[in-house]
Amino acid sequence: MFEFTLGPVALCAPGPAAGQDEHEGLPPDLHEVIGTAGDKFRDAFTRICLYLVLGGGGEAPSEPERTDEAPARTDDTIVIGTEYGNTAALAGLQRAAAEKGRLLSAQYFPNATSSSASAFVNIRTGATGRSMTINAGTLTPVVALWQALSTLHQERSDVGRLLIGDVYAPEAVADAALDAPDATCRDGVTHAFVRKGADLTAEFAFGAADEPHEGALRTVRRIGATDTDGATATDTSPLAFEERNSAFATRAFLDLVHSLAPAERAVLECHAPDGRHATVTVTRQQANSTSGRSL
Repeated sequence: MFEFTLGPVALCAPGPAAGQDEHEGLPPDLHEVIGTAGDKFRDAFTRICLYLVLGGGGEAPSEPERTDEAPARTDDTIVIGTEYGNTAALAGLQRAAAEKGRLLSAQYFPNATSSSASAFVNIRTGATGRSMTINAGTLTPVVALWQALSTLHQERSDVGRLLIGDVYAPEAVADAALDAPDATCRDGVTHAFVRKGADLTAEFAFGAADEPHEGALRTVRRIGATDTDGATATDTSPLAFEERNSAFATRAFLDLVHSLAPAERAVLECHAPDGRHATVTVTRQQANSTSGRSL
């Protein structure tokens, strides 16, 4: 069991350009917020991650002010949960290489690795804590949250920045269809702060089923407080998420966490098509009025 406090939550969903290289729905102040340095190696996923952690959309970060020249140093941990990460940049550079008739080589894309978004975020925010990119397929949001809270629990950081989602290159859409052909691929990334505190507790469970899973990839539901007789006051019907991108289920889950009354629980269940599953249950210990936002 982990204790923590949940800070602001934001979602940036530039769609509906899933599977396209151009994303017309990106925030109009994107480059004003993140700048253009290193843009050759930054795809839309990386740009959105930077936009969210730098307080894009009119809300300043809740951390000390940072500048491009001298970002404040913090012990923040950066956890990026993504299935496809920076693959749009990789695929684009590989396509360009093929069109020019040259062999593929790392020298053509040294900074465009699948985990480079984490490096860009760490550099721009001055974070010196742990930095990781989590890819657990459809179980990614539960595993990424577990990693972020583990870091707080181990006293390695006071603040965890959690970024969960995907922005799909055409190749990523084709790959997702091999595993879950009926799942839609909608672009979006959710950003949240988790901090040391005792407002909330989180419990995790992982397992595997003998049979392939059929149905929604992820569900979110609220469970009411338990009365003196051990009965549950309320247990809402699960909200199902059929789509591949975990950003939207994560945002709905974290919004639900913010709305919990004392002793109420929010549950996020993730199921992989092969039968693997992961669940996180968050319980409110005391009231917290912090609210999230959408972009």
